Amino acid sequence: CALPIFAGASSAGAAALVAAGAVPIAHANDGGGSIRIPAAVNGLVGLKPTRGRIAEEALNRRMPVRIVADGVVTRSVRDTAAFLREAEKVGRRLDLRPVGDITHPGPARLRIALNTTGLLRGADPQATAAARETAELLAAAGHHVEEVTQLPVDGGFADDFLLYWGFLALSIVRGGRVAFGPTWDASRTDELTRGLARHAGRRLHRLPAAIRRLRRLEQTSADFFAGHDLLLTPTLAAPTPPVGHLDPTQPFEVVVERLLDWVAFTPLANVTGDPAVSLPLGRDDAGRPLGVMLTAGAGREARLLEVAYELETMRPFASLADA
Repeated sequence: CALPIFAGASSAGAAALVAAGAVPIAHANDGGGSIRIPAAVNGLVGLKPTRGRIAEEALNRRMPVRIVADGVVTRSVRDTAAFLREAEKVGRRLDLRPVGDITHPGPARLRIALNTTGLLRGADPQATAAARETAELLAAAGHHVEEVTQLPVDGGFADDFLLYWGFLALSIVRGGRVAFGPTWDASRTDELTRGLARHAGRRLHRLPAAIRRLRRLEQTSADFFAGHDLLLTPTLAAPTPPVGHLDPTQPFEVVVERLLDWVAFTPLANVTGDPAVSLPLGRDDAGRPLGVMLTAGAGREARLLEVAYELETMRPFASLADA
C-alpha cells in the first residue's frame, strides 16, 4: 500500500502476521471488536464466538459484564470453521448447540436485517456501499433482506459501554500492583488507558445502573433475533485510518472521539454475547479491504459460517496483497 495504515485494535499484530502469510491462523481476543476490527482492515476472517463458546480466563468469568471473547483471525472461512470445530472439543458451554464441522454453505434461505446507522454514528459512504453490495448478493441468492433503521439498543448504549470500558481501565490502573507485582507503575500506561480510568473514576456512581442496562441487552438481542436470522452491518464505520490517527499518546478526548466514530458497530455483540464475524467483502477507494459484519443470535456460529462460505464463493475476499 502506498499509504501506511493502522493495523487495527489490540490483536493487530496477530492479524498483520496472518495477512502477511507468516502464519495461517493466530489467536485474537475481542472486548469491543479486537478480533473483527483487525480482520476487517487486514483482509481477514475474524469471528467473535458466543460468550462462553471458547473456554474463558478466570478474570473474564468474574467480570460484571463478560465482554471479552477469544478466537482467531484467518485467511479463509475454512480455517475459522476448523478452529471452532476443534476448540469445542476441549471445552464449551454445554447449553450451546455444537458448531460441528461446517464445510460448505447451508441450504436455508434466511431473514437478514441490514443496518448502516450504527450505535451512535452512521457509516460513511464507502462502508455503507460495502454492506449494501453484500446485501444485494445475499438477496440475489434467495435470502430475504430488509433494512432496519435502528440497532436493538437505546440512545444511551455508547455512554454505558464507554463507562464500563473505563471501569476496566480503572481496575488496571488502580489494581495493577496486585495483578502484576510490585514493579507495576501506572504512570507508564498510555494516555488512552489513563483517560478511560479518569472518565470512569468521575462517574462511578453511574456504574451500577449502566451495568444493569448493559446486562438487559442480552434479552433485547434475543428478542431481535427471534424475528431475524442475521444482522448485516459494516464492521467499521469508515475505511482504515492512517498510522497515528488513533495514537493512544494523544489527548484522551481526541482519541476516544475518533475511536467512537470508527467502531460504531462492533461493541454491541460484546455486550449481548452474540457471535459475529467480519468478512473482507469490500474495498475502499484506495483498493484496501473493507470488512462487512454478520451477527447471529447466541449459539448460532454454524449459521454464520454457512453464510460466510456462501459469500466467499460468490465474491472472493479482498486482501492487502491485492491492494
